[in-house]
Amino acid sequence: MKKNGFTLAEVLITLAIIGVVATMTLPALMTNTAEQQAKTGLKKGINTLTEAAQMNQAIDGFDYASLTSSDTSGVDEPSLYGLLSKRASVDYSKSGDGVLATIQGTAPGSSENFAIFFRDGSAILFDPQQTVAGQTSGAQANTEIQEDNLVYGTCIIYDTNGTKGPNILSNCQGAAIGAASDPQQDGTSLEEQCSTSNRVIKDQFGVRLRGGYAVPNGAAARWAFEN
Repeated sequence: MKKNGFTLAEVLITLAIIGVVATMTLPALMTNTAEQQAKTGLKKGINTLTEAAQMNQAIDGFDYASLTSSDTSGVDEPSLYGLLSKRASVDYSKSGDGVLATIQGTAPGSSENFAIFFRDGSAILFDPQQTVAGQTSGAQANTEIQEDNLVYGTCIIYDTNGTKGPNILSNCQGAAIGAASDPQQDGTSLEEQCSTSNRVIKDQFGVRLRGGYAVPNGAAARWAFEN
């Protein structure tokens, strides 16, 4: 009596084909998953920072545009540290300036960064001096009014997963190690500037704190936030 079935050779060949396909597709799948996680983390972080500023404006009467102190220890100070300490879930045990050895991102134009960690594991890095109203942040004064009637704001780095790797600043220059900011390309759409071939979306993003809002800073951050 004849029985239908697969020979050992056929099974081995099928398994080999599956292995080759998995080897080819798994890296792309992992990259897409990590990119999606980073995008979700950025959107969550921007919402958290925006809500903190608007809540503080309603309760204490000042937001990111009217900070008068660069203090990084007092929770009642009119500083970025004080504002977020009261209006967000800050992890005080991790926050400080001694963690920069494990987080490599730096705020544009900054040499001395302070890190504030949140309970969800994310963190922001910033130069405390640049957060004070009237100081230069990035290319101009952080209180200078822009065309959209918002102040220029303070440049910071938002890290979606804190000290976990890869600690690379996202960019649209195809640079795996990141860059301080993406160059302005007038007349080029965001999709063209951040095409698949030159888009590097990792765990760190540029963000600006503009009055009562946090907004993406740079092409890579804007692309991740809008997609």
